[in-house]
Amino acid sequence: MNSIETLKEIAKTLNEGERIEDILQAVLVSLLETTGLKTGWIFLVSPQGKQRLVAQVGLPQGLRHQTCAPLKEGSCYCVNKYNNGELHEPINIMNCKRLKLAVENDWGDTGGLSRHATIPIKAGSESFGLINIASPSIDTFSRNELELFETVAYQIGATIKRLNAYIEEQKQTALLSQLGKYLAFQRDVANEDDYLATVGETLQTFFGWKGVRFFYNEWSTFTGEEGDASKTVRLPFDQHLLELCVYDEGLSAGVESVLYEVLTHISLQLKQFELNRQQQQLWRREERNRLARDLHDSVNQLLFSLILHAKGLERQLEDGDMKATVAHVHELGNQALVELKELIKQLRPEGLESGLAAKVEAYARLIGLAVVVEVEGLKKIAEPLEVCVWRLIQEGLNNCQKHAKTKDVTVRLLFGSEAVTVQIVDQGIGFDPDTVRKGMGFVNIKERVQEMGGTVTIVSARHQGTTVNISIPLVQGDNV
Repeated sequence: MNSIETLKEIAKTLNEGERIEDILQAVLVSLLETTGLKTGWIFLVSPQGKQRLVAQVGLPQGLRHQTCAPLKEGSCYCVNKYNNGELHEPINIMNCKRLKLAVENDWGDTGGLSRHATIPIKAGSESFGLINIASPSIDTFSRNELELFETVAYQIGATIKRLNAYIEEQKQTALLSQLGKYLAFQRDVANEDDYLATVGETLQTFFGWKGVRFFYNEWSTFTGEEGDASKTVRLPFDQHLLELCVYDEGLSAGVESVLYEVLTHISLQLKQFELNRQQQQLWRREERNRLARDLHDSVNQLLFSLILHAKGLERQLEDGDMKATVAHVHELGNQALVELKELIKQLRPEGLESGLAAKVEAYARLIGLAVVVEVEGLKKIAEPLEVCVWRLIQEGLNNCQKHAKTKDVTVRLLFGSEAVTVQIVDQGIGFDPDTVRKGMGFVNIKERVQEMGGTVTIVSARHQGTTVNISIPLVQGDNV
C-alpha cells in the first residue's frame, strides 16, 4: 500500500464536486482501490446522534438487503460508541452487529465478513461521523494502515467542515434575503388579530421551516410540526414576553439572529397597532368635540330662535286653537333644546374633576334614575381610561332609563391592580340577550370595551333584570 499515492489521490478527489455525498462516495472508491480493499461504508452522524449512510462500496448481499436497510436502520456497536463519546481514534477490528443480524435474519450472504475497522471522522474538536473498512482476508490492520485511514478521515473531516461553512454561509444569505421579504410583506398587515393569528403560517411561507410556535401574553399559536432541530428566542415586550420557536430537520447557526430580528419587528408592529388605536381614539374624541361645537353653534342657536319666535307669536294670537298649537311648538322647542344640551354634554363631557362616582350620581339624577354607586379601591387613573369608563357607565344608564322600566340601578366600580371593573345592575323587565336590538346600545358598549382591550358580558332574562359586567385592563401609563 503506497500511503503517499493514496493521500494524493484522496486529496484530489476531495477537491472535486460540491455535494458531500458525491465527494465521500468518490473518496471511498479511491481509498479502497488504492489500498486493494473491497468493502467500506461511511456514516455521517448529526449532533442529535442520527446516523446517515452517505457512501458504500462492495457491500455483501446481507448488507444490501432492501436497499441497504441494515445500514440505514437501527443502532450498532460503532455508532453507539461514537454517540457516547468513546470513539476518539481508529478501532482496529470490532465485531459488527449489522453483519451478525444479516446472518441471523437470513438477509443474504455476508461474503465472509463479520468484523470491520472503525475510524472516526474529525476536524479539530468537531466530529462528523465514521468510516468502516472491512475485508474477509484481514483479521488485523497494521499500524501503518490505521494511520493511513486516520489521515484520510482527517482530510474528509476538514473537507466536511469547509463545505459546512460554505453551506452555512449560503443558508445565512438566504435567511437574510427572506428576512427582508418577510419584513416588507408584514408592513402591509393592518389588523392585529389577523397579524398574530398568521405569524407562524407567514414565517413558514417565507423561511420554509417545518414548524413554528409563537407566544405573546395569552396568545399562543403553533403551525406545522416538530422536527429534529429547534431554536427558541425570547424578547421582553411591555411587561410581557414574546417567544418564538422554530422546528426543522436542521437549523443553521445564523437562525438565532434572524429570529431576534423577527421578534423585534413583531414587537414594533404590536406597538404600532397600539399607537394606531390611540390615534383612532384621539380622532374620535376630536370628532365628538367638533360635532358638539357645531351643534352648539348652529342647531342650538336655531332652536333658541325658534322658541323666541314661537313665544312672540303666541302672545300676538287671539284664536284659541291656533294659540294652543303655537304653544305646543314652543313646548316642543324647549324639550328639544334640553335634549340637545344633554347630547352636547355627552359628546363633550365636562371635566371629571369631582370624580367618577359624583359624575355618575349627577347624571343619573338628570335622566331620572335613582342610582347607588359602590366604589372599591378608588385611585386616580389616566384621563383617556377615565373618560372611557365614564362613557360606558353613561351608555349603560341610558339603556336602563330607556328600556329597563325601573328607576333603581346599582353601579359598582372596582379599581384593581391590573384592571378597572364596572358592573351595572338593574331589576327591570330584562330581555333575551339572543335577541338584542341595535337600538339598545349594547353594540356601542362592546365596541368601546374592545377598543380598550377589555371584555364585556351581559346577563339578562325576561322579568329578571339585567347585569352588565365590564373589565378593562390597566396598561402602562394608566396609573397616575
